Amino acid sequence: MNAAEGIANDFILGGVLFNGNTPPCNLDSLYDELKIKAPEIKFRTLAGRGADFWTAIGKKPIQQFLTWLVSSGLYVHYATLNNMYYSTVDIVDSLFVTQPQFNFVPEWLQALKASLHRFVVAHLDEILPIFYRYDYPSIVKADIKDFCYELSDLIQSYDDDDFYLENFRQLLKDNGRRGELFFIEDNTPGLLVEEYSGLRTGRCALYKDSMHYFDEEAEAESSLEVMPFTMNGRKLDNYKFIDSKTERLTQVSDVWVGLLGKLFFILDESTPDSIKIKLESLTEEQRKCVRIINSLIDSAESLHRALIQNVNSIEMVQQRGSLLALMDELV
Repeated sequence: MNAAEGIANDFILGGVLFNGNTPPCNLDSLYDELKIKAPEIKFRTLAGRGADFWTAIGKKPIQQFLTWLVSSGLYVHYATLNNMYYSTVDIVDSLFVTQPQFNFVPEWLQALKASLHRFVVAHLDEILPIFYRYDYPSIVKADIKDFCYELSDLIQSYDDDDFYLENFRQLLKDNGRRGELFFIEDNTPGLLVEEYSGLRTGRCALYKDSMHYFDEEAEAESSLEVMPFTMNGRKLDNYKFIDSKTERLTQVSDVWVGLLGKLFFILDESTPDSIKIKLESLTEEQRKCVRIINSLIDSAESLHRALIQNVNSIEMVQQRGSLLALMDELV
């Protein structure tokens, strides 16, 4: 991942699940109701190309899809990873390889990472040139001091009243003096996120008694071939890559994940006040969609908390959660 449009957004690995060997849902009824002529359904097929979240839930096919999904007997799941957050947390983790005495409690670490992520997103036009100039995330040893000082100076120039960001800056300067950033060396130069195999292998290892079906993708397949997890001395092989054109549940998953991506984007751009104003203008059908989405997420978390996974800034996770709860309360 290095495309400009993807840097600040999430990669989402998600879909639907069921207990047992046979899905409990009637897929024919969904496809009959949607009257889709295309060989497969995708989010853009139902919502329209370029639709945002509010537009999507105003479309009848999306409303039909969600109504079917919530009564289908299927559960949803997802793991979402914010690309820029994932790209920068290694800086914070590197600080404590050199200065472990300052690695206090998990909440402290989360706060430092959240403050850095917030600063990076707010000043992306200045941060990215620094990253590219030093071939981040693979900085040569001789350049680590200059990288740390340049990033530190940029943070100081804005004089933010942020306790955690200032602590990060001071720790970064000290690492610069030592010429150490352990996790920002020996990676692929200039490539912020190389691949997402960790999400897939993590799912397979955590739910080792389940069979996991992924949409065909050559790079993803090759990354799982070297999966490090074993059970009873054998490498886990509880997964298959399948052509989505031949598997309707994979298509259902695509629509669900596409809708989630649009939802998270508007939540990250919204405030409680803007959400309240927007909800006042929704139709009853759109309000029903919001209720269904919240219900699906709640049901998944009730089944097993790890079905909903966030590799994101703690501030981002909390904001999304609070706005989703507000939406659920007001619809």
